[in-house]
Amino acid sequence: MAVDWLGDCAIVSIIIDSNFLIMLSEIQINIISELDRLVKREYELVALSGVITELKELLSKSKPKKRKKVEFALRFLKEQNIKVLDEQFLPNETADEYILRIAKKTKFVVATNDAKLKKKLKDANSSVIYLRQKSYLAEDGFIG
Repeated sequence: MAVDWLGDCAIVSIIIDSNFLIMLSEIQINIISELDRLVKREYELVALSGVITELKELLSKSKPKKRKKVEFALRFLKEQNIKVLDEQFLPNETADEYILRIAKKTKFVVATNDAKLKKKLKDANSSVIYLRQKSYLAEDGFIG
């Protein structure tokens, strides 16, 4: 469980990966309402600087259909005023390794729909939030 202690109030920090952000443009649910339902305490959404860099690179390389999804993801980050954690990729580190390293170091929850990353996070005893049946969010691990 990712917890920052502020007096008696524990805040859950949730890293949003690029897969999850891009998926937001494809679903018809209010992600904030779903997070409010799932996470029973105060939470903050966090984007890793490397994920934002990855999205910006995708923006310049993608075909128009994918570009619209990436634009949506970047707009969501800005409109929701998502906190950015300035953590860079290590040399030769994959995106999954990067997110896994940060999640293990910070004990933050990760929001992803990437099956391989979900398994790696579960194996590392990290909590995961993911979209289930394209209609609601579910958790794997304890979020609180």
